[in-house]
Amino acid sequence: MSHPEIPEPPPVPRELSRIPIIPLWGQLIVPLQGDITDAQAAQLCSDVLRDIQRTGARGMVVDISGLWLVDSHLCAVLARLAASARLMGTRTVLSGMGADVALTLQSMGIQLEGVETALGLEEGLALLGIRAVGVKTAAAEREAAQSLADEMLGLAPATESTPRTPVS
Repeated sequence: MSHPEIPEPPPVPRELSRIPIIPLWGQLIVPLQGDITDAQAAQLCSDVLRDIQRTGARGMVVDISGLWLVDSHLCAVLARLAASARLMGTRTVLSGMGADVALTLQSMGIQLEGVETALGLEEGLALLGIRAVGVKTAAAEREAAQSLADEMLGLAPATESTPRTPVS
């Protein structure tokens, strides 16, 4: 039984396969998603370095949380990109690295020297000095939630010296 051949998908136009580089308050955000080809990785390096020169970006967050696969070649590309950016005066933060990627990099002995890491994009931006104004910290949000819960349960607010007790 013969199967009809599945035609190759048409090539993606170069403009659509480009990785976005987002300038934000003197920094660059580079979100990587899906599967990055070698050609895209090479194009990314030249695009990012051109944007650093054009914008004078002081920092860059490369977010890899959306990548399907991080292999040794992509790690080498990211390390070269970070080293080149550092030579141009731009700090690089790598955010969104999962446990499996971290273990793979460690077992392969790949060093990302001069690259800071963060669990997520928000933390990566914070390392570069970008923080949202007027946003509560996680601790402040927990405290506010606890106060609301206490109020709903009829508990008096706790102070340093007194434990929480029901209000009569």
